[in-house]
Amino acid sequence: MRRWALLAVLLAVLLAVGWWFLLISPRNARIAEEQNNLQTAQQEEVTLRGRIAQLQEIRESEVEYLAGIGKMEALIPEQPLLDEFIDEIYALTQDTGVELTEMAPAIPAPVVDSELREIEVGAVIHGEFFEVLGFLFGLNDMERLVRVDSINLTSSQDEQGTTVLSASLTMRLFTLSDLLPTDIPDTSGGEETTTTTPTEEE
Repeated sequence: MRRWALLAVLLAVLLAVGWWFLLISPRNARIAEEQNNLQTAQQEEVTLRGRIAQLQEIRESEVEYLAGIGKMEALIPEQPLLDEFIDEIYALTQDTGVELTEMAPAIPAPVVDSELREIEVGAVIHGEFFEVLGFLFGLNDMERLVRVDSINLTSSQDEQGTTVLSASLTMRLFTLSDLLPTDIPDTSGGEETTTTTPTEEE
């Protein structure tokens, strides 16, 4: 009887060991593997979220960069656009009430150690003090960059005794190209030739 009891106990132990190695141990190994996969997936998720955040920052920076480029193109256009500038000046004189009697833009000239071209513009306006002041503030508020290098003022009185100012302005605009293209094709007939127009002093 005792022997049968020992055999039963031994058989139970063997069954328990077999159960462990055949079922429990593989399942635990599978659970551990799945936990490792979960941790790896979570780490990859964190990494991807970081990359997404970086891409969003880059996108936002790109928008700001493109906006900056657009603003710079407005301040310093690629082409001289003198006709648009003249129209803006005439519109400004109407808004401020000054009289524009002279305006003479020069040919774009190269800026030393720069790819920019500068266009010197001389102008003479007449008006009362606050009209002239409003015109100068209007130049400062223009979308295009206008640099006022000098202002010469003289005053006089009209028939009603009102003091009128005469302001001689020297301004500068900036652009990225010359007023005329460097190479001008000859379209007068015959063989096509190219005339080179010098843009800088040699």
